Amino acid sequence: MKKILLFVFFLHIVYASDDNLKNMSLLELFNKQYYTYICDRRWQYINEYNNKREDLLSLVAYACLKKRYLTPALDLAKVLKATKEGRRNATYIVTLFLMKKLIIQYFNDGLSLRGIKLPKITDNTLGIVFNYIESGKYEKKDNYLVIKTPDILYKVTISKNNNIVIETYKNNKLEKREYFW
Repeated sequence: MKKILLFVFFLHIVYASDDNLKNMSLLELFNKQYYTYICDRRWQYINEYNNKREDLLSLVAYACLKKRYLTPALDLAKVLKATKEGRRNATYIVTLFLMKKLIIQYFNDGLSLRGIKLPKITDNTLGIVFNYIESGKYEKKDNYLVIKTPDILYKVTISKNNNIVIETYKNNKLEKREYFW
C-alpha cells in the first residue's frame, strides 16, 4: 500500500511540475535550464514563432544543442532563414550535424577526413574534436580515437546506436562524457 501511495505522490509531483512549466515563458524556461523540456516541444515553438521570432527559435535550437540533441536541432535549422543571425545559427547546427555524420563515416567506412574543410567550431566539443581529426592530429586505437592537447585528452568513439561519444579527460581524470545524437 505504501508503494502505491508513493507512486501516486510521485506522479502528482511530476505532472504538477509539468503544469508549472507550461505557464512559464520560453525565456524563463531557458534561464532555468529546462533544455530538454524546450527541445521536446520544439514543434510547438516552431509553429508559434516561425517567420516571426527567429531570436526565440534560435533559443530553442540552442536548448537542443545544450543537450547535444543534434537531430532535433535540425528541425529548427530548417526554419531559421529570415534573418542573418537565423541563417548563421542554421549553418552552425547543420555543420555540427555534418561533422557528426562524417566522423561516423570515418569509423564505419574508413572515410578520410583530412581533405575536408568545414567552418571551425571552437565552442562545442564535437567541433573541437572534428578540427583535430580533419587536421590528422589524433591516434587511432582499437575502436576509438585519442586526441591529446597540452591540457586535455579526448577519446572519441561511436556508440552501438550510431551516436558519437566524446570523453574529456583532464589530469587523467574523466571530466565528462558527451553523447551526440
